Amino acid sequence: MKKILIVGLIAASLLQAKIVDRVVASVNGEPITSYDISKTFQTLKMTPQQALNYLIDKKILESEIKKRGISVDDFDVENAMEKIAQKNGMSLFEFKSYLQQRGELNKVKSQIKDNLLKEKLFSQIVNSKLRISDEEINNFYENHKDEFTTFKTIQVVAYFSKDPQKLEKIKKSPFLSNNNIVTKTQVFEYDEIPVNLIYLFKNTKVGEFTPIINNGTAFVTYYIARKDGKILLPLNKVKNIIANRLIKEKRDRILKEYFAKIKNQADIKIYKD
Repeated sequence: MKKILIVGLIAASLLQAKIVDRVVASVNGEPITSYDISKTFQTLKMTPQQALNYLIDKKILESEIKKRGISVDDFDVENAMEKIAQKNGMSLFEFKSYLQQRGELNKVKSQIKDNLLKEKLFSQIVNSKLRISDEEINNFYENHKDEFTTFKTIQVVAYFSKDPQKLEKIKKSPFLSNNNIVTKTQVFEYDEIPVNLIYLFKNTKVGEFTPIINNGTAFVTYYIARKDGKILLPLNKVKNIIANRLIKEKRDRILKEYFAKIKNQADIKIYKD
């Protein structure tokens, strides 16, 4: 009840024309100010109470990262940026220049650094506990056969381009002529294509385009012309997909339980005016 009352007072004060900055809460001795809350709820489109809860959780994570001595250097950030650039068909230099022109380079670097720190923390917490047995995989497969039932053959029209924006235009206007786009009609048996493409096609309706993907040499979207037949994918073809899904579910559960534990142990104080 105390938290609700105080957050209500925060919300009222933040709506005033002039915001008086003050310490509203602290987590393990680290302060959260009314300015922090105002900036967060405006940036992330939250209510003041959601912003306060978000900042408390953020401080708890930062405290745990500091406690474990986890760090990220500029080399780590550069490597992560290069991977993002490659996924978008750019060199690292082009990606950084693009962000610099938009005035977002430092912001993106900071976000990447925060994400890398959290990922290192999460890895330390869960890695030793992530074990998926063959029995778990087999049970999941037997209980979710509908998910692994798909077409036997499929006809698609592939659209290739170096520029994903051109493919976006084609998706909106399929008959638009563009010399920079290469098209190819293809017919596949289910066992002729990698499982990631099977799921991409399976989740796209006939008469629609798939999301645009980067195949390593160009961007491509597929128009689904027709699907024929039905087949249950064999376990050996979907085993890795099942394992990754079970790992993610177990990882999320471990992190949720661990975070609840450290939050319960944290020294959280909320101050009245």
